[in-house]
Amino acid sequence: MLTSVRPADVIFEINLSAIQPNFHTISALVGPQVRVAAVVKCDAYGLGLLRVAGALIDAGCDLLFVGNLHEALLLRSSHTGAAVAVLCDEFARYGGDYRSNGLIPVVNNCFELDAIGTAGDPQAYFLSIETRLSRLSLAFDDLRRKYLSGSFKQHPPSVVLSHLACSERVGDAMNMLQRNRFLAMSDVLKPTLRSLAASAGFWLGTPYHFDIARVGSALYGLNNAGIRPNPLKPVASRRAKTLDVRKVARRKAVGYGGTFRTAQASRIASVGIGYKHGLPWGRANKVSVRLAGYSAPLIGRMSMEYTTIDITDVPEALCGPGSCVELLGEDLTVDDLAAASGIYPQEVLTRLGVGCARQMRVLATIRAPSLAGAKRPDCRVSR
Repeated sequence: MLTSVRPADVIFEINLSAIQPNFHTISALVGPQVRVAAVVKCDAYGLGLLRVAGALIDAGCDLLFVGNLHEALLLRSSHTGAAVAVLCDEFARYGGDYRSNGLIPVVNNCFELDAIGTAGDPQAYFLSIETRLSRLSLAFDDLRRKYLSGSFKQHPPSVVLSHLACSERVGDAMNMLQRNRFLAMSDVLKPTLRSLAASAGFWLGTPYHFDIARVGSALYGLNNAGIRPNPLKPVASRRAKTLDVRKVARRKAVGYGGTFRTAQASRIASVGIGYKHGLPWGRANKVSVRLAGYSAPLIGRMSMEYTTIDITDVPEALCGPGSCVELLGEDLTVDDLAAASGIYPQEVLTRLGVGCARQMRVLATIRAPSLAGAKRPDCRVSR
């Protein structure tokens, strides 16, 4: 019989105390007239929905966007007091759950819009409109038809939103094109509030901020727009233990396929982490990790549960079996890892918590600075 549990060899740590200043940084950038909503879909990008949402609410966030009804009900079951909007709404099927839990559907098509119109009691909703992303939103022809039929006069949306396709590229003409389309379409509806910018979009400046900024990846330290110096704090770190250290002669292959061969007599450490733990397979031979303050290149082809690093330049006394290797942190961020692997930072982040222990770190609760006297847009839902 198993009587004890072996301590985790791989630790994925989430610094909740870094998420809060990131929220304040974004709030200061857009100003008190703009409401900063947190996107916590996909288990808060793999970081833990309930704990991350709690940290954001403590920081002053009062509007959360989730990916589906399941996540919304999890938040409500934890007595989350913030307004909760559901991006993949399914109001037509689960309208009773929305009404009883005070949830806000984000309507993306005519079928869901019709369900809002036949719901009986007035139902607050957000409307997503198509401005050139071609994804989950009401197209112009459908918008015009519904407008002419009087649907929006009877059941107006409280927020009209859209999503920028190229906001990571500041000079891309698509940004202005989408903004102009958004203005033209939303002006017809005359909503109470408008929202266009997401994490990279708020860096485009005031013309893109409107009333609500929907921020996800930036809260978690991702700098998709490549702003330098980066004002965002890294949130995720990852450590793993060395399992084996051995001497390898010059010109010997390391790992599957012999993709790496030693240039000199070397010391090679096997680390208990691989692509099973969400580590991108394509990062091998491209980045270095940290061990006892020293840089150690990640070499050879990565395995499912193991990877190898060259510790020739690390003092032997510091890198025996059981020593701790930092594979993500201040020196190697999620953005760095994504760039080295040729994949999207959000993909890296959402995969990181797979197959390993997740630890939360909280240094202190950081409250939002006072905005006394400032006017804030309001899209609260009566419950």
